[in-house]
Amino acid sequence: MPASRLLVTLAAETIAQWPTLSTAHSASTRGGDVIAPEAIHHLRIATRRLRALIDVFAPWLKPRWHRKLKQELHWLSHAMGPARDADVLATTTLPALRTEHPDIDWPAVDAYVAKLRSDAHSQADEALLSERQVALHRLLRRAFGIDEQGYTDVQAAKALRRPSRTPGKRPRAMAKHARDVIRVRYIALFPDCRQLAMLDTDQLHALRVRIKKARYSAEALTPWLRKAIRTPYQDTLRAAQNLLGQLNDAVVAQQACEAMPLSQAQRDVLTGRLDTFIVNATSRAAHVLCRLPDAESLERGIRKR
Repeated sequence: MPASRLLVTLAAETIAQWPTLSTAHSASTRGGDVIAPEAIHHLRIATRRLRALIDVFAPWLKPRWHRKLKQELHWLSHAMGPARDADVLATTTLPALRTEHPDIDWPAVDAYVAKLRSDAHSQADEALLSERQVALHRLLRRAFGIDEQGYTDVQAAKALRRPSRTPGKRPRAMAKHARDVIRVRYIALFPDCRQLAMLDTDQLHALRVRIKKARYSAEALTPWLRKAIRTPYQDTLRAAQNLLGQLNDAVVAQQACEAMPLSQAQRDVLTGRLDTFIVNATSRAAHVLCRLPDAESLERGIRKR
């Protein structure tokens, strides 16, 4: 399949998962939220995958469209981030702490988190219900030639460069590009993935970002990875991303604890327990990343055509 057609197909599959926010709005208003947390979560995944596709297939995209799409997707993702963090804090991290430490002043914590969550969702709702979000959805359809029924037409995709201006005219150009992208994303994981215990939380967050890029790139370039290497490689990256995500959730909770209306003793109890979460998640992520293939095995697992 030509690179342009593969890009359009993958983009259409992702855009099809874009939630209908007017429907999400109507359904969630009955439950209190303007936009349901599930809709925000699904939309964040969609924007993340689209950003990966645009990055991987950049040589096949017009520079102006490439910049515009990256800019708008980054804006939308950034607008949703605090809401997702607040949802995880309220529904996952703090309930686990509540079970272990029932003597904390939880009514005060609940009031603080409710305000934090409300403010974060207001920011997300403003972005998601804005004309800018609607225009972005429309822009994506035009960029990749997707009609209202979800059918694609490569000839109608406005973001694609003319074939004569892409690497696609050269023999095996896409295969070479796929190998280069997979290699670069893999190399970017080292040496940090082998020395997690020495990294601070900011460095661990940066490594998680690189792991996401490696994972989504590998998924976009699945046809060029042999199954023997593809499955363990992608599964390892997914597991490490999830563990470092849990670590990030604990870091966000620690930052929130600093502003909670608690005594210093109670704050120390919570932050100390969250430190244990961080250490455990780091240790488990280090164990998982040891299962990454070595460079030679990965090279053998990349198809040459």
